[in-house]
Amino acid sequence: MPSNKETLFQEHIAIYLEDRHKYSRLFGNEINDKEFHFIEVHLLDFIKTTQAETYQSLVQNFGIDAPYEIIRALKQEAIRKPLWLIMREGLPVKGFEFQLYYPKPRSTTSEEQEESFKKNRFSFKTEYRYNLITEERIDLVIWLNGLPIVVMELKHEDEGQTAEDAIYESFLTRNLKNNIYKFPFIYVALSNTEAKMATNPAIDKNFRWFNASLQNRAETPGEYPVEHIYRHVLSKENITGYLENFLVFVPAQEKIDENGDLHKTDSFTIFPRYHQFRASKNLAADVKNFVNDNLKLGKKYLINHSAGAGKTLTIAWMADLLDGLYSADNRKVFDNIIILTDRTSLDKNIKDDLRKFAHLATKLNFAERSQDLAKYLEKDRDIIISTIHKFSYIQEKLQNDDILKQRNVAFLIDEAHRSQDGKLAVTMKQFFTTEDDDEEDEDLKKLNLSNQIFVAFTATTTPKTVSYFGEPFDVYSEEEAIAEGYILDVAQNIISYETLYNLQLKEAIPEKDFPHGTISKLLRNIAYEDEEIIQYKAEVIVKYFEERVKNSVSGKGKAMVVASSRLAGLIYFSTIKTILEEKETNYKALFAFSDFTHPKTNQKVNEDELNQLTEEHGGKDIEDVFNLPEYRIMVVANKFQTGFDQPLLSAMFLDKAIKNVNAIQTVSRLNRKHPDKEQEEILVVDFTNNAKEIFSAFNKHRSGFPF
Repeated sequence: MPSNKETLFQEHIAIYLEDRHKYSRLFGNEINDKEFHFIEVHLLDFIKTTQAETYQSLVQNFGIDAPYEIIRALKQEAIRKPLWLIMREGLPVKGFEFQLYYPKPRSTTSEEQEESFKKNRFSFKTEYRYNLITEERIDLVIWLNGLPIVVMELKHEDEGQTAEDAIYESFLTRNLKNNIYKFPFIYVALSNTEAKMATNPAIDKNFRWFNASLQNRAETPGEYPVEHIYRHVLSKENITGYLENFLVFVPAQEKIDENGDLHKTDSFTIFPRYHQFRASKNLAADVKNFVNDNLKLGKKYLINHSAGAGKTLTIAWMADLLDGLYSADNRKVFDNIIILTDRTSLDKNIKDDLRKFAHLATKLNFAERSQDLAKYLEKDRDIIISTIHKFSYIQEKLQNDDILKQRNVAFLIDEAHRSQDGKLAVTMKQFFTTEDDDEEDEDLKKLNLSNQIFVAFTATTTPKTVSYFGEPFDVYSEEEAIAEGYILDVAQNIISYETLYNLQLKEAIPEKDFPHGTISKLLRNIAYEDEEIIQYKAEVIVKYFEERVKNSVSGKGKAMVVASSRLAGLIYFSTIKTILEEKETNYKALFAFSDFTHPKTNQKVNEDELNQLTEEHGGKDIEDVFNLPEYRIMVVANKFQTGFDQPLLSAMFLDKAIKNVNAIQTVSRLNRKHPDKEQEEILVVDFTNNAKEIFSAFNKHRSGFPF
C-alpha cells in the first residue's frame, strides 16, 4: 500500500477530479475487461446517446450483435494503430462510422455539438488492479467514454521518493506488454513537487519534464506545487483538446542513406511539453478575448523560449489553434496564418517538423518562391509558410490590394531578434515599433494593423525586441531548458586564451617557430587578419582539437572557428587545411561564408568552389557536407553563428569579439544535445580575451527575461 502522505496526495487529486472537473469515480466492478481495459458499457452508452441514428442503422443490419460488432472492430483497430488516433479519426464499423468522443466545439453555432461534448464520460479509478495474476496496481487511471487514456503513478517527496522513482519503480519494473501500458496516450510520473510525462513508458528517456516552471508553485492556497497537472492538464476541455489538436502521430519510416544502408525508425506519438501547451493555449485564448473585447486585431506578442524549447512544434500547435479560432459572434478570426522563418530557403527541419502534423496536411502551404506566396495569398490558403525576406511583399499586398486588405492575418515570426539586423532592419522596424517612436510616426499612420496580429519568438530578449513586440507573453528560460536536460550549459566551459596560454600552452608551440613578438602581439588581442598571428592560433586550434575535441562525442566531435571577417576566415581555413594535410589527418575542414571579392587580389572568392561542394559533393549545402564524418572543423565568417543546429559541435574557437545577445547566440551553437555528448566535453576558447563579456551576457539572460 502507498505511504500515508502519498495516500493523502492521491486522494486529494481524486477529490479534485470529482469536485472540480466532475469526473465519476469507479470502484472496480465496472471494469471487467482486463485484457483491453475497456469499459464497454460506458462506450456503448456514449454512442447510443450521441449517435442514435447511426447506431440504429447498425442494429437494423446486425440486430443484437450490433454492440459486439462495435467492440470487435475497436479491438481490431486498437491492435494496429494508436487508440488515441482511432478516437481522433473515428471508428469504422461494417460500413458505418462512430465517433468515440466529441471535442469542445470551436464556435457556438451548434447546440448539438455542445451537448455531445457534455455527454463525454470522464471517469477514474484509484489503485487499479490491472493484472489479476500479479495483483499489480496503478495509482490512478482515467477513462474517456470507457477508453483508457491517462495513467498516473504518484510519489511524495516527504516519504523520500520523487517523480524519477515513480518511473523506475512503477513503470519500468512492470510488464509493459500489458495493454494498459499501450493504449493510454499519457503516462504521468508525479510527485507532490515535480512531474514527468511520456506517451510511451517503455524506457526512462521517454519521460520528459512537465513542470510549469523551474520550481513549481501552487496557483491557489492549499494546493500542491504540481497543481497545474490536476487543475489544467487533466481538465475535460484540455484532454479533448489533446485529441483534437495536440497529439501528433509520426509513422514508422525506412530510409536508405547515401551509403546504401537501410535505417528504420518506429512510429511514435508527440505530446507537447508544458510550456509549448501553455504558450499555444493561452495565446489563442488571449487573442479570442482581445477580439471579443475590441472587435478588431492589432496586437503583438513576444514568446521568449530558450534554445531547446521545440520552437517549430510550438509554432505549429499555435498555428493550428489560431486557424480554428472563432469569435463570440461565431466568425472565424483569421483568414490566413502566415509562418515566417528567417532562413533564405525554407529549412528542411522546419518542413519536417510541420509535416508531422498530418491532420494539418491539407492546410499547410510552403512558399518556396515568390510566385508561390502570391498564389497562396490570392487563393486564400489557411496556413502559409514563407521566409521573412518576403515580409515587405506580404505587407504591401495586404495594404494595397482591395481584396487582401480585408483579410485577418496572424503572423508567427521565427527568431524575432534576427529580424532586426542587417538588410531586414528597415523593413521590420517599419512595422514593429512603439507608437511613441517619433521617427516612425509617419510610417505608422500609413499602416492599418487592425486586421493583423504578430507573434514573435526569441531566445534572447533585448530592449529593442521589447520595444517592438512588448514584454514576453510566455517565458521558458535557458535555465529551465538546462535543468530539464534539453540543452547543455555552454557557459560553464568558456576559457580565455590568456588563461589557456598561461596554464597549458606556454610550451606547447615554441615561440622560436614564429617571428619575434608574435605571441606578445597575440595576447594584446589585435590584428585579427594578421597572417603570422593566425598561423600561430591555427596551430593552437589543431593541437587542442587533437587533445580535447577529436575524441569527444564518442569520436564524432566537431569544432567551429569563428573568424572576425571573411578575409580572416580565408586565412584560417587555408592555414588549418595545410596543417591537417601536413599531419596527414583523416579529417578535413570547411569554410562557411558569403561570397566576396578579395581586397588584395580583387578575385572573387566563392564558397562552393573553395570547398568543392559541387565538384565533390554534388552541390550539397555546406551544412549538409559538414554532417559527413570526415569533416570535423568548420571556419565561419558571419555565418552559422545563429540558427545552426549541429549536435556534434562540442568546441568553439572564438577569434571575434562578441557580447550581449550575439555572444549567447554564437556560443549556444554548442548547446544542442546528442546521446553521446557529455557536458564536460564542451569547450569554448576565446582568443579575444572577452570571456567576461560572454559570462555577463549569459548571466543576464539565463532566467529568460532580463529587463
